[in-house]
Amino acid sequence: MVNPGFTYSLPVLRVLENEHRFLSHLMNEWHAIVLDFEKGIYSREKGLDALKQLRKLVIEFIDPLKNHTEKEEGYLFPMLSKYVGSEQGPIQAVQEEHEEIDAYIGHFLHHTRGDLSQFTLEMMEDVVKDAGEAFEVIMIHFVKEENVVFPMVESVLRAKEQDELFEQIYTSILPKS
Repeated sequence: MVNPGFTYSLPVLRVLENEHRFLSHLMNEWHAIVLDFEKGIYSREKGLDALKQLRKLVIEFIDPLKNHTEKEEGYLFPMLSKYVGSEQGPIQAVQEEHEEIDAYIGHFLHHTRGDLSQFTLEMMEDVVKDAGEAFEVIMIHFVKEENVVFPMVESVLRAKEQDELFEQIYTSILPKS
């Protein structure tokens, strides 16, 4: 495992950083399929199986991602925006990225619902691009949060607010079974 330690010592940031790592792990599982489509390794039949697996993995990814983003949008961003605003700048940018991620994933799922048996390999390769775009946006998003938003939490929020934020977000992002 690369760099098992955390970048941040602040507990609230460790929770968020850990969630990013978990989500990245889940994403890497489905992104491998996207990359295989990009490499053109699939026959139509194998591609159909891979597309179904990709759809399954993306669906399993949605709840943890939503739970994570809801914490950010419900607690982190509002607390930071009291100091840095939300009409422009980093808070607005990361919130817009949440919408962009939802759009790519939603578009992929919309176009892969129902009977996929009529899909040509070219159609599969085309629709998989949305999952690839979602992956790219999420990776850039995580970097932006960890390098811009997280340091703001350390420098702008008072200790009491950091503790309050930790209490609010110290919950599991896994779906309840």
